[in-house]
Amino acid sequence: MQGEERSSDSAGYGEIYNVLFDLWRFGSNALVGWRPSRLGIEVITVPKVRLFFADTANPRIFAGSRQMGGHTFDMVAQELDVQPIEIRLDQAIGTEPGEAHPDRVDELFAAFAVTQTQHRAVLLIDIVGFSHRSPAEQAAQLATLEFAINLAEELSRKRGLRVELARTTTGDGFYVWNRLKGFTEDIDFFCCFALFVMMFKTLERTSRISAAIPELRLCLGIGSHFQYGQPRAGGGLAGEFIVGNVTIEVARLIGAAKAGQILVGDFRRPISEGGALCGTEVFLAAVSERIAGLGEIRLLNVPLDRLAFYLTGPRAVDGSYPPQAITVHDKHGFQHRCFNAKLNAHPLGAEPIFGGLQHTDMAEA
Repeated sequence: MQGEERSSDSAGYGEIYNVLFDLWRFGSNALVGWRPSRLGIEVITVPKVRLFFADTANPRIFAGSRQMGGHTFDMVAQELDVQPIEIRLDQAIGTEPGEAHPDRVDELFAAFAVTQTQHRAVLLIDIVGFSHRSPAEQAAQLATLEFAINLAEELSRKRGLRVELARTTTGDGFYVWNRLKGFTEDIDFFCCFALFVMMFKTLERTSRISAAIPELRLCLGIGSHFQYGQPRAGGGLAGEFIVGNVTIEVARLIGAAKAGQILVGDFRRPISEGGALCGTEVFLAAVSERIAGLGEIRLLNVPLDRLAFYLTGPRAVDGSYPPQAITVHDKHGFQHRCFNAKLNAHPLGAEPIFGGLQHTDMAEA
């Protein structure tokens, strides 16, 4: 067992963080798992690039708590063909007074790990014609987006939605996702998205500087992705990043979207762990039901009479408009199934607010 002698400062957790930061080696390594040892903690670390090509399907390498039981810890180390490192600490790991609590250690450790989520809702916001704007206009438009996202998140929390938004820039927009995972949390994220669109449209109406309000293309999807952070020396994260099937899918779809359009990927998501799969149409119906139960919603102090979020389709013989999947082609020639979506809000005493395009206006292959 390889050992590294370390001292611990009085804060305890700060010293543990610094030890993990050193092992992380500015992002070249991923910290995969840990367990308490007699002298401190044992850590499994592996070069990050090699981690993605490891010849193993063990789900604990990317999923679950980073603290591992003895059998799992040994199995993961063996499958990754690495020797764990023992870190000596003055402070013991445990739940007694004066000890470093395992949950807190696991929270610190997670900042240096690469994790994989099988099902999570992700939004891609793309500013149309961003590269043709002046630097001042670009900065103003990104600031408007940030403001609308923040307002929507705050309103969502006040209405009881389980959302904690994270985002990373694409240069001309953002990937946005909910840090909280689960079927209900994905539904709440879609509800938060609806509030974001309405907030943005309200700002569009009230802004006195039209150049500060960007024209958007929006795409929502649910799927798998890897996630990792950018820890700072001394503590905290400089940023979070996601990449995987869901980000690739929404990026492909956004390229086929028209200005002002909202596209929703054709996905299947289990309702619970190992449970029945829920498709896009059923999922959006659940989102609509959740929105209807939020109670009074106010956009910049203007109450909404009602808010509808739905998938579009052509008019049927009976006069209804059942959702219809569409197929788009990306720049590489690959086909992708998705749905066109719309949002309709009716503020009391004001003109209706519409988000998205009519089905007849959508981009078709």
